[in-house]
Amino acid sequence: MTEQTEQIERTEHGWPSGDPRRFFDAPIDREHLRASSPNVYRRVLWLSIGVCVGGLLIGLGVWSIAEGMDSAAPSWWAMVLGVVAVLVGVGVFLRGLLAGNATKPFRGGQLVPGMVVEQADSTVQLLVLADISRDPAAPPEFAYRLVTFEAREGTRFVPGRPVPCVTHGFIAPPWSRRWWSLEASPVAWATADEHVLEAAGKAIPPAEWDQLLAGAERVAEIRRRPSRLGRISYEDLHESLRRPSTRLGVPVEWQPDGRARFVGSVAHSTSRTTPRM
Repeated sequence: MTEQTEQIERTEHGWPSGDPRRFFDAPIDREHLRASSPNVYRRVLWLSIGVCVGGLLIGLGVWSIAEGMDSAAPSWWAMVLGVVAVLVGVGVFLRGLLAGNATKPFRGGQLVPGMVVEQADSTVQLLVLADISRDPAAPPEFAYRLVTFEAREGTRFVPGRPVPCVTHGFIAPPWSRRWWSLEASPVAWATADEHVLEAAGKAIPPAEWDQLLAGAERVAEIRRRPSRLGRISYEDLHESLRRPSTRLGVPVEWQPDGRARFVGSVAHSTSRTTPRM
């Protein structure tokens, strides 16, 4: 058993959301990842789309602008259309270049509880629970997220089975205090090491696993939402998750106005533990 997993397995109650000790950085088995993750060809696909579609739109845009300017009577609509095509093309091109490969989600993503809710042929749906708050001084805001993917041949997901996951791909405008969407990938895609998988599950507090189970009755409702995300009200949230003793791994005291006051440091909160996973 490695030192990376020993530390996590010593915890009895897991770590609160945002705690540095919950961020996954165990070794990634690349051979296993290629065989199990459906995202293994994601970068190649997005790079191809970015270069082909983005390049085509940029070319058409430049041609449209040139045609609009060269005509005896300048065609403003052609120039406007060309500018739009160029901007969209550049966006698609950059999206392709910036696409991450299959290992990217497992480089520092936070561990969250997940559960298989359905497998129809190769299509699998996971329900995950994550803290979507972006304000470290505010209480956690938990939400359910329904993640869908196509299982690779030879992989099997049993409905009801708990699946520790790593969150990534958070989306929200700069002014929002919470994330609008996120993605999650099972830790089992990154490694087949049973000790690492067990440690990942133990790093998540039992209260979050219980909260995830309570969300099973909301799957049909969340499935109808375009974002596939359903926020959890304060009243429906497990009591121990409402006001955690730490935020971002730092001890806090909760004030009457509902805000957290930091009373320690990350070094103080981790001084009694070995280095994180």
